[in-house]
Amino acid sequence: RFLLKTVAAWQQVRKAPGALGVSLDAHPFRRVFCTLSAWEDRDALYTFAQTEPHRGVMSAIRPVMRTSMFTFWEAPVADLPIDWADARRRLDEQAASDARS
Repeated sequence: RFLLKTVAAWQQVRKAPGALGVSLDAHPFRRVFCTLSAWEDRDALYTFAQTEPHRGVMSAIRPVMRTSMFTFWEAPVADLPIDWADARRRLDEQAASDARS
């Protein structure tokens, strides 16, 4: 259901102003979907998130996204693209830092 609903939003993000790149790591049989995107700034991301079709898609699938997590970090453009191994390392570091706080 997630993949079917998000095709339009996926096409949208690839053309969105301020989007530098996007990647999806999907495990549909486990119902785990992770997106990794790079934006010029948060305003560009927030504008995209509030624009159709993304806004409507997210509203429609909200019930199945109860355990969603969102995180942000900054990286120099020269470090892009960030691969999934680097993203997971950053998330693990952030989780460890949050646990210490």
